[in-house]
Amino acid sequence: MRLNLARVKRALMQPSPPELPQASSLSIELPLCEQSTATVPEPSEAHVNTVAKPCKPSLLASPDLRELFSRHVWRRETKRRLKRLRPKEIWQLVKDERWTILTTLVFAAALASLQLTVWRDMSKDAWLSLWLTFFTIVPIIRGVVDPDICLFGGTTILLLTGIISPRDAFAGLANESIVSIALMMMIAAGLESSGALEFVPELVMGRSRREWVGQLRLHIAVAGVSAVMNNTPLVAVMIPVVEAWCRQNNHQVSRFMIPLSYAAILGGLCTIIGTSTNLIARGLAQQEVPELRIPFIEIGVIGLPLTVVGGLYVVLMSPLLLPKREPMMTSVVADPREYVVSVRVDARYAHIGRTIEAAGLRHLRGLFLADLQRRDGTAVPSPPPTTIILQGDKLTFAGDIHGMQHILTLPGLNPISSSEVATDFEESAAAAGGSDRVMVEAVVALGSPIVNMTIRDCHFRSRYGAVVLAIHRNGERITGGLGDIVVKGGDTMLLEASPDFLEKFKHSSEWALAVDAFRVSPSRKDPLALFTSMGIFVAMVVLNSMDLIALSTSALICLFAYLLTGILTVQQARNAIPGSVLLTVAGAFGIARALTVTGVAERLAASLLRCFGWMGDAAAVTAVYVTTSLLTALLSNGASITLMFPIALLMSKRAGIGFKGPLYAIMVGASSDFSTPIGYQTNLMVSGPGGYRFLDYTRFGLPLQFIAGLITVPICVLYFK
Repeated sequence: MRLNLARVKRALMQPSPPELPQASSLSIELPLCEQSTATVPEPSEAHVNTVAKPCKPSLLASPDLRELFSRHVWRRETKRRLKRLRPKEIWQLVKDERWTILTTLVFAAALASLQLTVWRDMSKDAWLSLWLTFFTIVPIIRGVVDPDICLFGGTTILLLTGIISPRDAFAGLANESIVSIALMMMIAAGLESSGALEFVPELVMGRSRREWVGQLRLHIAVAGVSAVMNNTPLVAVMIPVVEAWCRQNNHQVSRFMIPLSYAAILGGLCTIIGTSTNLIARGLAQQEVPELRIPFIEIGVIGLPLTVVGGLYVVLMSPLLLPKREPMMTSVVADPREYVVSVRVDARYAHIGRTIEAAGLRHLRGLFLADLQRRDGTAVPSPPPTTIILQGDKLTFAGDIHGMQHILTLPGLNPISSSEVATDFEESAAAAGGSDRVMVEAVVALGSPIVNMTIRDCHFRSRYGAVVLAIHRNGERITGGLGDIVVKGGDTMLLEASPDFLEKFKHSSEWALAVDAFRVSPSRKDPLALFTSMGIFVAMVVLNSMDLIALSTSALICLFAYLLTGILTVQQARNAIPGSVLLTVAGAFGIARALTVTGVAERLAASLLRCFGWMGDAAAVTAVYVTTSLLTALLSNGASITLMFPIALLMSKRAGIGFKGPLYAIMVGASSDFSTPIGYQTNLMVSGPGGYRFLDYTRFGLPLQFIAGLITVPICVLYFK
């Protein structure tokens, strides 16, 4: 844009001139109004005091919209996407997903054979519901589409075909269990903000030089707290607490992270409010079987023996089956040059006074400029391409550090020693609240929108205001250009982010875990808020356990007490609501209803009873437990319990037994996935901090999975006749 003196004067005469960007930016944009390409005459003295009105910004003049509708952008994006359709790339994709494709084809062939032979008498609506359920589950298993989108998409098709009514489709949104889960998550946020979730475990764990004593104390403390609150926020709070305790007592973190997750899972099975799956099952039971009473601690008949045996199993088998492996942050502090490289600009550099774009530091292969720090200490995190390079600047690069040779050979860019980089890392971590950047360790959730996208395609930097320094998958760091790495659910990322990243995404469904990577600044505890929050929560638990007040009512009272006493803010309460989890469960209600009204659930129940008929009276409970456990390992626990509920109800009627046994088998089967990191949220959360691989869970958790089944099935058959 060409500026003359008249336009500058008119801009300066505005009542509230716009705030200029930092001195490091080369281009300065003034809110000028384009009237003509000709030279504008200078105003006369009569109009000197006239205040020029600022121009109303035009929506069509937005650079984002211009870029969106630019044919050059569309042409570039089309060419870039067509490059992926090369036969070599397609064949590589088929090879990577060969087991998924093979399994999908096998199940599709099995359904087609059933449709043509044994189950050919089922109606068209029944087969449409069954095939729709199948094609809804496959994208969820692969993480291609979010579970809530898949389930509500299937529900929409069922609505259009008239198989279910709008009342059936949206019954999940009005279910009391959905409201109870949201309220309990907000209450957990209040306990977390007051420090109550850390206080009890820290008090019980103490100091111990023996590993098995520490594991036993951790199991007792976490299982006890998890019995009366949701286990997901408990594990998120306990991860830095356990890591600090391991450092103080010289223990391996990898020997305590999986036991932490298992203790939270097992403790949640001792009461009806210990986990969200118990609340979902109770809500479904109250809706379908109103006369069925489910006391507060009755499930503890199964959960308490499981918790005791699980604790003994962890203590006895962890020295043999759990690995000794360092977490990601240990290697970062030990050798930060493996993740970032910093250089200092001196007088020999040829591009002093030029922008980052002009200096050729913008589009580097596998590298990006993560941070710029001026000589006076001013930091410019994620500097824009118009930032000017000055003498004495410190430039920090991240990405494929092995591709730094051409940068380090440029005259005037002097590499900084690893010790100085490590000192900067630790100082930035220690400067709580005063730093322009924080190091964040984040685990990608299975349903995150960036799954199956590259770092570059998902616009990670602008989306989250963070820079990816490293990605670990299955306990190993992924090398190569970070921008070309395809993100998978469960990946652990080391990020350099803005200070508000944790506040924005701590409770987001996009991340299974987001914590300060250094964990050097423990939260301050207000004793009054601590004991007030614990007192209110204990009163809620007591009232609910005595069946004096409904859970939703007592939880609502507890929430408003937290808000009135200042323990919890309104914004914290809103951020704590797990939107995707609630929508996933609510979406599964419609599909489960379609399976019931079309007769598919009854047919599946009869087939499962025939498969397990050799077990006699235990057939129904065993079939429910095994099927629910398999679905939980593939889907989310909320979706699996919602889909299995109508099948279990019909199975109990066909077998002529009470429904409580199959109901509690569903609860335990949906909550006790120990053999995979993806079957339960807490397993995924500890994978990064513990440095675990997929087979670590299978090797250590599969025996416990069988033990849980051997305890659950006999109790459900004999005690709940």
